[in-house]
Amino acid sequence: MSEKIKMHEGDTILIMVKDGQVIHHSWNMCLPHVEFVRRATGELPKGAWVGTASKLHGEVVAISSKHFFGYQLPAPVEIAEAVRGFFE
Repeated sequence: MSEKIKMHEGDTILIMVKDGQVIHHSWNMCLPHVEFVRRATGELPKGAWVGTASKLHGEVVAISSKHFFGYQLPAPVEIAEAVRGFFE
């Protein structure tokens, strides 16, 4: 991707990351993570990560999906880097 997608302070977006790339995203925050995945790929692809990205205090941060991972914590470093490479 040549140009990052601009997020404004407080924006939140659903995201799916695989192999270091954001492969799907949706601004529709009415969707639970499971419905976002169902609509995007049917089921979570093997090795993919799903969660939420937000812009807080000028930084884009990613939080894991509790539904898929059983916890809601900041994304692993490689996921966070992929997300920051896609959004600003």
